[in-house]
Amino acid sequence: MVLDSSVTIDEGVNGFGIRREIILEGDQAITKLTYDAEPMLEYAAAARSSTAGDRWGDGHFVGIVPMAEVTRINQTYQGAEERKLQMLLWLKANPKMVTFDKFLKR
Repeated sequence: MVLDSSVTIDEGVNGFGIRREIILEGDQAITKLTYDAEPMLEYAAAARSSTAGDRWGDGHFVGIVPMAEVTRINQTYQGAEERKLQMLLWLKANPKMVTFDKFLKR
């Protein structure tokens, strides 16, 4: 069956904050996954502010990697060390998600 126009089925947001939409165009079905990063960005900015001046070794976590990115990394890379490296590289490439400024200066 071929549709004359586009139809979007919005499945809503799951427990990880990921919205899933299925778009039917002609004879194709497209799955679109998105997430709202704004709450995570706000949290990371507040955490960076509250840990300013803290030293390494005080038990701070260094950043937030959204579940969508964790899933992509886990599906793409094998081995715990490679996955850890990729998450650290993702945080370096997305400094607004870093929660501890000294991480960016390493």
